[in-house]
Amino acid sequence: MDAYRSLIRWIGDKPWFRGIARRGLPRIDKILLRRGWRATPFPTLLLTTTGHQTGDPHEAPLYYLEDDGFVVIASNYGNHEPDWSRNLSARPICTVMVGRTALVVRAERVPVDLWHRYLDRFAEFYPPYRDYVTRAGREIPMWKLVASPAEA
Repeated sequence: MDAYRSLIRWIGDKPWFRGIARRGLPRIDKILLRRGWRATPFPTLLLTTTGHQTGDPHEAPLYYLEDDGFVVIASNYGNHEPDWSRNLSARPICTVMVGRTALVVRAERVPVDLWHRYLDRFAEFYPPYRDYVTRAGREIPMWKLVASPAEA
């Protein structure tokens, strides 16, 4: 597993891999995560948001940190803000699947004073996050997903 983790960390920010990863990995991860598995050696959850324009459900596999909930980062490989992040801004009640457990959560923006601490933690297991932040040229939202009563 250590060799696999090292490989994923190494190729994670290679230009040729970013396009493949952005288009292909989410599709694979969605299938695997619904079965309680994951494609990478990093903690991954399946976030389901409600479309801010359509009202339709949208799924996104995301790496996460645990800290009285789940912290996710809207880096999108250093590209534009992902749809799931914009959906959370408009409709913060969503669901996450971690392993085989589904939870209703409420999304809260991570405050500025915690943002860099969480980025350091993300970069510990996946260093390309630092490159994504640099390349993005935008404020990258981070969200904390905390347990919520079934409001959805």
